[in-house]
Amino acid sequence: MDWRFCPRCGTSLAFVGSGAERHASCGDCGFWKYDNPLPTTIGLICRGRSILLLRRAQPPAIGAWDTVGGFLTAGETAEQNLVREAREEIGCPVLDLRPVGSYASVYGDTGMATVGMAFTCRIPDDAVITLSAENTEHRWFAWDEIPDLAFTDVKAAVRDLVAGTG
Repeated sequence: MDWRFCPRCGTSLAFVGSGAERHASCGDCGFWKYDNPLPTTIGLICRGRSILLLRRAQPPAIGAWDTVGGFLTAGETAEQNLVREAREEIGCPVLDLRPVGSYASVYGDTGMATVGMAFTCRIPDDAVITLSAENTEHRWFAWDEIPDLAFTDVKAAVRDLVAGTG
């Protein structure tokens, strides 16, 4: 965490503790904040032994391949998030969500710690993919032809899917 000033009162922050217990603390107003990871989803949309990947149009990792997914909003479950993100990013519903695992990562070069919750899922056979401005193209990749992927958590989730350990 690289905060220097309290977001409530503007006083210089102190950093207390170490490791997982390290947190920012304001001596004036009592504000405190741990550097917890931000929750995200990873949608492993499969069709047989192929996976749908999207080419990113926005930073971080412009031009890299990624899965459907995104940051959770307050009050949203991981499953609700993935359903919403799929509608936004590819214009399709996702069905049969099944948990694969959770994966620690950092969001590109932003330094933001994340934890991605991965799910296998599918889209309807007759679905028409309509990309949002977040991505420039989509493609189904065979499991033995996976390109380099944008984020550490996505790489790990896809690796576990392909290895059958997820």
